[in-house]
Amino acid sequence: MIQSHIGLRFAKTKADLDKVYPLVVELHESSGFRSIPLSREKCNRFAGRAFTNPEQHALVIAEIDGDPIGFIFCSVSEFMVGTDALITSVMAFYVGERHRSTMIGGKVAIRLLSTVIEWSKKRGSREIMIHVTSGIDIQRTDKFLRRANFKVIGANYAFSLNTG
Repeated sequence: MIQSHIGLRFAKTKADLDKVYPLVVELHESSGFRSIPLSREKCNRFAGRAFTNPEQHALVIAEIDGDPIGFIFCSVSEFMVGTDALITSVMAFYVGERHRSTMIGGKVAIRLLSTVIEWSKKRGSREIMIHVTSGIDIQRTDKFLRRANFKVIGANYAFSLNTG
């Protein structure tokens, strides 16, 4: 059995965004939002916050032998209608399809989540909220997050206005 090294690192440059972009495309094409055109420029602006403002935003990339297989993007800010309470919001959490249902994929997911928990603690965040909106493996995601001691506090609902 060949052992592969799973590494996690914070994105620091545009080259990191370029390296993880194929996973972003895979996520987008698998999601319920695949009918919306994906903009690389917009994606780079959004994710680029991780290295232009690393105290508030983080893009953590999971790699095996230097090849990205997963990522998580989060931001920390005050609660939208409150003061003196920081909340971390996870906007994207993805393990590539090739590894998702494997033991390696599970390890990667746990390590990505653990990294965000530690990152959030260092910033004084009171809570972490994960927005599950991709429509990919919702039951598996729910089971994983519950096992990680996350509590369900609501749900995401979508109503399509697409008339085409």
